[in-house]
Parts: sequence; C-alpha cells; structure tokens
Amino acid sequence: MTIIEFVEERKFQVAPKRMFKALVTDAHHILPKIIPHIFKSIDVLEGEPGAAGCVRQINFPDGAPISHMKDKLEVVDTENLVVKYVLFESPALGEKMDSLHSEQRFVDSGDGGCIIKWKNQHHLKPGHTHISEEEFKDGKEHGQSFFTATEAYLIAHPDVCA
Repeated sequence: MTIIEFVEERKFQVAPKRMFKALVTDAHHILPKIIPHIFKSIDVLEGEPGAAGCVRQINFPDGAPISHMKDKLEVVDTENLVVKYVLFESPALGEKMDSLHSEQRFVDSGDGGCIIKWKNQHHLKPGHTHISEEEFKDGKEHGQSFFTATEAYLIAHPDVCA
C-alpha cells in the first residue's frame, strides 16, 4: 500500500485549549451549532464523545459536495493537545484512497493564539501510487474553511469553550 504524507501548519488567533476543545473534545456539540452551513450533525456511533476510541459520523448539509464521513479518534491527549484519527469512510476518499490518518498538534504561539500542525497520511488503495494536486487542494480547502469559521466564531464569542 502506498502512503502519501502531507504536512502543514497554520496560525490562529485563539488559544490552543479553546481550539482543541471546539475542534476535538466538544466538536460533536459545538461545530454543528456554530457552523451549521458546514456541519449538519456529528453523531457518536461508538465510545465516549471526544475521547480515544470514539467513532463518529460527520454529516454535511444537503447540497454539500459530500454527504458524510466516518472517523475514529485513536488518540486524544487533552494535556498535550494532540489528536490522532483515522477517516475510514467517505465519498471524499474517492477511488484512490483507502483511509486518511491524521495527527493534529495544537501549540501555543506565544501571543494568545495557537499554531495547529497537521500531518496527514493518505493510505492509497492497491494499484494507486499518487494523488493529484487537485485532489489535495479540495481536501485542504474544506479543512481550512471550517478551521477559519471556528476561529472567527470563538473570537466573536469568547465565552464559548473557555
């Protein structure tokens, strides 16, 4: 199986613990409320919400490019603000990808905000050896849109995830 790794980091104006809480431990409650145009619902199928072992189905609004995705939180480290998960079912995986393994680290930026460091490993199905730039771009844009929307909401509502 071919694995393609993609690494990125991005700065946000919200403290790391608040972003981690909104995007990881309380995502099933928070994200559909604050950005319903991106997330219709996040249903917990197995395990404790926001904890290691949790299997979630993330549902997108009608008219979105994809209907849903399922992932499993493999590591949720609330002390070091690290999450690792596997996206294992989604139309977004397409014909080439078997799964997406992601690690995100939420690091204090020293100015009240945070830097989120991503490491994504795209596990390709047998017979596939690459992913086009366009395929990377689509996934990256979707991810950035909901991180940016979450950041904007948390800035406008300093009591949320405080």
